Amino acid sequence: MKKHLSIVLIYIALVSNSCTERINIKKENEAIKSVIENQTKAYFARDFEKHSKAFLHDESIVILVSSKIGYGYVNGWNKLSENDKKYFAEDSIPSTDSFQNINYKIKLYQNSAWVVYNEMVYNSKGVYLRNVINVRFLEKVNGEWKIVYLSDVNATSYEVDTKAKY
Repeated sequence: MKKHLSIVLIYIALVSNSCTERINIKKENEAIKSVIENQTKAYFARDFEKHSKAFLHDESIVILVSSKIGYGYVNGWNKLSENDKKYFAEDSIPSTDSFQNINYKIKLYQNSAWVVYNEMVYNSKGVYLRNVINVRFLEKVNGEWKIVYLSDVNATSYEVDTKAKY
């Protein structure tokens, strides 16, 4: 009886393992980075159409940004698109700043991902302006990664607590 039970358990393990969809981590990480970087490029270029393609268009999305001078919070695609359209219209000149995203930490799930990284921003002469700590949560919808949570903290606008223990 034990022999038969062992064979059945091994069979179940093999079948369930073969039915599980494998995630190509490298491919998915590159796709996620591409969505994030294309969204940032579009934002700097004031290109609403390209910028909006990075987001899930429903009311569950959350945007939270902060710096020493204040913070902003937006909930839902309708409000975000309204705010961004207005901002892009009022400040329609593309930014000449450039950015480099570094220190990506990506926690990948089947249809979602949690991402933390630093965005280093430079002016048109290559002079360092700021370090922004970014958090993104993305969902894979119809085969495409979409941002559902965006949080930016302008770290250079705060004093560094050298005594903090993390």
